[in-house]
Amino acid sequence: MKQLLAAIFCFGTFISHYQFKADNVKYKTVFPEDLCKTLQANPGYVLLDVRSDGEFNDTLSASPSLNIGHLQNAVHINITQLPQRWKELTAYKDKPVFIYCSHSQRSRRASRLLADSGFTNIFNINGGLTNFYDEAIQSDPCTVFKIESTVPYKIISPKSLLDAKALKSYYIIDLRSDSIFKGIGNERSKTEGRFCDAINIPFEKFMSMENGSFKKPVLLIDEFGDESAKAAGMLYAKGIKDVSILFGGMDSWKEYVVNYKQGTVSSCGNPVGYSLIPADQLAQMTSSKEPLTIIDVRSKEEFSNTSKNYWQNTGQVRGAVNIPSGEIKTSALLPASKTQNIVVYGFNSQPEIFESASALKSLGYKNVYVLQGGIWRLRWAAHNLKDKMYLNDLVINVPVENQ
Repeated sequence: MKQLLAAIFCFGTFISHYQFKADNVKYKTVFPEDLCKTLQANPGYVLLDVRSDGEFNDTLSASPSLNIGHLQNAVHINITQLPQRWKELTAYKDKPVFIYCSHSQRSRRASRLLADSGFTNIFNINGGLTNFYDEAIQSDPCTVFKIESTVPYKIISPKSLLDAKALKSYYIIDLRSDSIFKGIGNERSKTEGRFCDAINIPFEKFMSMENGSFKKPVLLIDEFGDESAKAAGMLYAKGIKDVSILFGGMDSWKEYVVNYKQGTVSSCGNPVGYSLIPADQLAQMTSSKEPLTIIDVRSKEEFSNTSKNYWQNTGQVRGAVNIPSGEIKTSALLPASKTQNIVVYGFNSQPEIFESASALKSLGYKNVYVLQGGIWRLRWAAHNLKDKMYLNDLVINVPVENQ
């Protein structure tokens, strides 16, 4: 899944300790929506991009969905090289240095490293460059920064498609398999739905097409954003220039709609019997007097913070019970009442979480919910989205190295 791969990529590219503990202690943080005015208030600033060379140059072939440009005039030092190259930045030691990556994990590591090396005015850009696209900030006018990209197609944020009129202006091609498009794929994919006016041409068939002509601008959609980027490049090479892709695919669309519940557009075909909820709604449910069961379907090792992969040891949602996904149907910890609210979550958005929710529905439970993005997204949102810090209170027992 896109989010899980991104999380592993950010954690694994450069091993770090203390995810958020140094925020506004060793360095300052700034939200993307506040970046324009913050840069204006800090003349002489420097932008530092610590992503990989492929990400910075839009040449990442393994995950083309992360070819999303870079901030204009940014200095680039790959996070893996920063421990050896940080002295190249010595001239900026007392200047405002604004650091970013893709999801704001590597940038935090870089911020701590530079702060520990004597830099006095460090800012971490919360959420990373992907958050600029999630929030459509990349298209907002700002006199002091803009995103430059060499990709030949346009990248459209989920937020930009919330207006039904915006969708009508595109010829929408859905590149997912026909089973996922029809809502008969795996349990996780069923939750994505589809755009009602889209036509389905699976990626493999689309890439083998020799010719094509379109009366409207083309919008390509897939599951996570990688296939649509490849298909857009193919169309552009064939002379079709007015091509866009949906940033992060239907996975990002689903996440945006669930977490923000904005706009009048909803995707068609959502045949699951449970609901996806954002962390905000979980917070409301935990403060309500109505009975609530929260089920963590991770392994016992992950739940107890003893996984050999340290980045999986992220504590637990307050009040959760651990029922690994394979034990859902036989567990004695399930509530006796079939009408009690049940929230299921895992580390991120692994398929077994949705399968567990489906299993609960098959057992007769009426009110089943899945926490969108799991505990990783919950903690990420608390520290990277504006006015969401209160969500951090939902999580307990986070090991020191992951705080």
